[in-house]
Amino acid sequence: MSAPGIAAPARRGRRTRYRLRVATVAACLTLMCVVAGAVAARVYHGQTLLLLVAGAAFGAFAIGFALRNRPSFLAPSLSATGLAAYLLGAIVLTSDGTDPLGTTIVDALVNAVPRTLTALIPVEPVPDTVVVPVFLTWLAATLSCEFAIRYGRTLLGCLPPTLLYGAGLYLVGPNADAGPLFAVAFCVLAAAALAVTAAPPERRPDRDATVEGQAPSRTPALMGAVVTTTVLLAAVAVLGPAAARLVTTSPGDPREYVEPPQLTDIDLNPLVRIAQWAQFPDQELFKADTSADAWMRLAVLTKYDGTTWQAEGDFRTAGTVIPGAGEATYSADVEIIELGGKLVPAAADPAGVTDLPIAVNLYTKCLLTPDGLATGTSFHVDSALVPEPTGVETARPDLSDPATVTLPPAPPEIMTQIAEYINTTFDTPYERAQGLADFLSQHYAFDPEAPSGHDLPALGFFLGSPVTAGGQTGTSEQFAASYAIIARMVGLPSRVVVGFDVPAGSSTVTAAQGQAWPEVAFDGPGWVRFDPMPAAGVAPIPPEDTLEKMEEETPSPEEAEGGGGEAEDFNDEALEQDGDFNEEAGQEDAGIPRWVWYAAAALLLACVPLALKARRALRRRRRLRTGTPAERVAGAWAEVLAEAARAGVKIPDHANAEEAAVRLSALKADIGPLPRLVNAAAFAPGAVSEADADAATGLVAPFSRTIRHQVKWMRRVLT
Repeated sequence: MSAPGIAAPARRGRRTRYRLRVATVAACLTLMCVVAGAVAARVYHGQTLLLLVAGAAFGAFAIGFALRNRPSFLAPSLSATGLAAYLLGAIVLTSDGTDPLGTTIVDALVNAVPRTLTALIPVEPVPDTVVVPVFLTWLAATLSCEFAIRYGRTLLGCLPPTLLYGAGLYLVGPNADAGPLFAVAFCVLAAAALAVTAAPPERRPDRDATVEGQAPSRTPALMGAVVTTTVLLAAVAVLGPAAARLVTTSPGDPREYVEPPQLTDIDLNPLVRIAQWAQFPDQELFKADTSADAWMRLAVLTKYDGTTWQAEGDFRTAGTVIPGAGEATYSADVEIIELGGKLVPAAADPAGVTDLPIAVNLYTKCLLTPDGLATGTSFHVDSALVPEPTGVETARPDLSDPATVTLPPAPPEIMTQIAEYINTTFDTPYERAQGLADFLSQHYAFDPEAPSGHDLPALGFFLGSPVTAGGQTGTSEQFAASYAIIARMVGLPSRVVVGFDVPAGSSTVTAAQGQAWPEVAFDGPGWVRFDPMPAAGVAPIPPEDTLEKMEEETPSPEEAEGGGGEAEDFNDEALEQDGDFNEEAGQEDAGIPRWVWYAAAALLLACVPLALKARRALRRRRRLRTGTPAERVAGAWAEVLAEAARAGVKIPDHANAEEAAVRLSALKADIGPLPRLVNAAAFAPGAVSEADADAATGLVAPFSRTIRHQVKWMRRVLT
């Protein structure tokens, strides 16, 4: 009689335990989706995206969990409706309100994928950059809930969050530090979900015991478990070694496969706009309301091939915040009138832009708007205004960037003459930079009617042709381009900047304020602007007068050695001495026999191989015994490559460790785990232990002995 009374509490207890397990699994899978979304949020600015993906995960799971015992078509339908509503809310939340809502939604949905991949890091959370992660998070949470909660397949339910985690890692690429805490948290949540996994449908109590009105049999569930386990073990066995090798490699960046925003023809060579501006100085380009006087840059050009000046680097889509800038100390509100093109005027260095979609060149910090500038376009830009440089008078030139010191082939002779004059007249780098600016401003004239052109023939005509033929006059295009080339000839890194001189307050910037100017890089002060333009109303001095005077004052080589000019005549009878002068000189040199000099030279040559061997031994000792474990592994690798080169197997600089190992296999010498240790030293130096370093350095000597017979005897003797 008591059996029914006892069975009812047992059923209630069993139902309670089951529901606790289901709730735990749902919570773990929801948090797994949040963690996967947080991985991608590491490259976004602020916490907005993290909150959006967390809300998407909880919203999708809430709908699926509430409808877990309803017909299967109902949950996906309501989930799709919830996704649409949530995406709409995310777009409204991240929109700046400048465009109509319908236009913003269409633009975000159409351009979501390319703009997410081309957005500059840190990515600004705007409608077209949040749509993809929010959509994927919602989809992963919905599928995970259906698999794990409705059908009781918890392992299968872990697959969507795992794929979302992988997508987040792919989006981040090498642009963020390693996130081991995310991986640990993800694995712990997955393990917890599997540990308290929901009971299979046939063991569900009461109203939770049916799926679409019927309880499935135990046999398919058992077969599914066996098949899943088998597939999992096979995947681990096959993919495990490959995954282990990937741990120490740098991930690829998907942004490399997306074409960055492109410049128009008018922006590819902005120097040609100078001549047009000079001819129409009253043309209104844009209105500006600025907080201080500043030079607003349009383009920075560092590469010169003898024909045109061009900018280095690509433009990358950015949000309202530009990375790498300091604290904003300058602001400007700009309204375009007739400027045109895609390049955006801004003072250096821009820190943020609002009301205008932009891309930035991280190398030069110049701005571009993909849609181009049109009349009426307005925006606000904040800049970390570069202060006046200090200590430039004693600073050394910054030669770290080869692009800023590369010279075009065969510059005109007049440039060589001016460079020799600057080197002869001035001593310090700053004096040469300022002296070159003074030389151009004092010897050449400004002519707004001068034709455009800054290739080498045009600059040679500007600098060297007489005034009567149209030379020695030009616009800031010729002055800036000539200065930059000659500066490189005297050892100064230089570039050309195109921009505008904008005063403080509200004003209309005209074409007369457009100008090109050169800049020189100094170690410490950075890029310093120089002005080679002539002063108004000052007549120029013909450059040939100064250059010819320098040639007259410069002594010839014979005079510098004392063999010319008014040297004394040693054939004068008054200077003759008793006896043979040459004989006395020969007797003075007879103190050291000639054969001693030959013997010393031979001994010196004999010591060269010994010196080379000693140098090689010291270098090997330094590489293998000093430094951190990672540095010792790198030193061992360098020694192996050096020994291989002696044997005739040269490894290209661009080859990675695996490719180098394939080439080294031709020597039939064992290098053991050295390639793996090299990758670890390069990408995870902190994980390399002393034991790893000892193992790597211990491979060098056997490798050298093995390939010694393959080294040519002459090289073996001499080195």
